Amino acid sequence: MTDDKKMFDINEFLKRHLFVKNWVNYRQQSYTKYELMQLIESVEAALSVDDTLAKISPPVTIVGDIHGQYPDLVRVLCNQNSKEDAKKKAAYGFCNSRFVFLGDYVDRGHHSIECISLVFALKVVYPTNYILLRGNHETKSINYTYGFREELVNRLGPIDGFEIWERFNVAFSWMPLACLVGHKILCMHGGISPKLHSLKEINEIDRPVAEILPDSLAQDLLWADPADGQGAMTVRSTPEYVPNGVRGLSFIFNEAAVRDTCKRLNINLIVRAHQMIPEGFKFFADQKLLTIFSAPRYMNETDNHGATLRVETDGKLNIGRFRHKKLLHANSADEITRGDDIPNLERKKSGSMPVKHLKTSSSSSPSHSNGKSKGGEGLSLGKI
Repeated sequence: MTDDKKMFDINEFLKRHLFVKNWVNYRQQSYTKYELMQLIESVEAALSVDDTLAKISPPVTIVGDIHGQYPDLVRVLCNQNSKEDAKKKAAYGFCNSRFVFLGDYVDRGHHSIECISLVFALKVVYPTNYILLRGNHETKSINYTYGFREELVNRLGPIDGFEIWERFNVAFSWMPLACLVGHKILCMHGGISPKLHSLKEINEIDRPVAEILPDSLAQDLLWADPADGQGAMTVRSTPEYVPNGVRGLSFIFNEAAVRDTCKRLNINLIVRAHQMIPEGFKFFADQKLLTIFSAPRYMNETDNHGATLRVETDGKLNIGRFRHKKLLHANSADEITRGDDIPNLERKKSGSMPVKHLKTSSSSSPSHSNGKSKGGEGLSLGKI
């Protein structure tokens, strides 16, 4: 057996991704085609065990977009989530805690391979502790355009890189599209849908889902946005879904649609990602919907916080915010991912969204607020 095809040890693979010298100062890992293929084969089996609507019980940490920001991902994983846990256990959070990731592990940042390899390895080693939801960037047409394919080709060569990119996208097709936390918190990457009448409908989406079809429930779960600040429809008393002109597909939905969905599905909260939030988190519809974004200093171009959401066993929500220490590029603005940015189609992208600079102090790791974060004071979902 050649060195490239020696026995694949998933535990050693995971250990090297978390070893400090291998990720500080934005170092890259070295990969062989063989080990990535073995990783993908292993994670497909683990992902297929979860339902399309995955389920997990608190306590759990919910993580938003990562987008190839490898050191920030490791900081989230290795952070002790509470003082109580720290007293009980010496191990890092990644091996004794539960996590729900809301998608968008790849693209934009420079370490997409490290990020997706690390979360895939965690899913294989700790299958019941990790739920890995699919984001819109875990679709072939999007990660062809926004960096993942190019990163693989540049680092593994045009032939092997393209083949591995194809295989990663097969694994993405097995990812769950939503997750129910403690029966009362519904998580997805994008948002709700006019086609979502019951939770059963999510589970009825058969996987693998190779292509996210237009005008489908799956597309809305990956792409929809709240209509926050988008005119009169936001505050109208009847549920409304209008075409999402910014992204070029799916819908934007108003506050009444969120309240209607929560009542119909008998849930207390919807948690989603999909949008860069300057503070790292933002509530909508009287705290019935929460957007979480976990990539601080996004693309090294916006001075945003990252955030995670901790759901405790008693239903209380603790929001942890963290900063990034890299210097900003000048003249920065967020760029919205569009659904029509697919290969061989030249379309003008939408205008950029200005992002304000924050004046709050920075921290090197996520710190959870014990229910006292701005916008989340005293939050509790009761028994879940």
